[in-house]
Amino acid sequence: MPLYLKASDQKGKQGQPVFDNKGVNRHLKALLKREAWHDTIQLGEDLDFLGTDLDFGKRGLILEVQFSNYPFLLNNIIRSEVLFKSHFQFDDIPVDILLIITKAHLFPAANSTLYYEQAIGQINFLDELEIFDIPVRLIGLFEGYGDRIPIVWSEYTDPRYSRALVKETHMTCNIQQQPDHGLKKRRAKILVDAKKT
Repeated sequence: MPLYLKASDQKGKQGQPVFDNKGVNRHLKALLKREAWHDTIQLGEDLDFLGTDLDFGKRGLILEVQFSNYPFLLNNIIRSEVLFKSHFQFDDIPVDILLIITKAHLFPAANSTLYYEQAIGQINFLDELEIFDIPVRLIGLFEGYGDRIPIVWSEYTDPRYSRALVKETHMTCNIQQQPDHGLKKRRAKILVDAKKT
């Protein structure tokens, strides 16, 4: 998968490259549909207190793509636990595994969004307290450091709120490792090449 980036509109960071969760969601949705995954699985009226739908599912597997604020990870886990324990089914198979995809901390992103390293800490802590029984597999999206890394630069009608894509441009970027200042988390500075590929 190429790295999807967009310009930040956050105060003090306007125009700087940040992780484009909307572009990654579009890419994953197209890929998973080709592999016969269901998207937006409806929970039904009896479970609507948990929300309206699940991101993706296939033969008992729930796949949640988690790029929003970090508290939503807990919601995904507890909701999936309820579905697991209540034997919720799609494809005539009860839910038996939760997969969660999130981005690595190295990607610049909006404040308070979940990152992989943080998700590991939350999941391990909940597991130690025996809060859930459903098996969970956490999948992190990472990228290597270096020059000429392929990217897709996305532009939207409204940079923060819109999902309406104006344009995607294939370009390259340089990803440089930054000091972590004792945080023990990978950080990166991303420099986007102006030339299209």
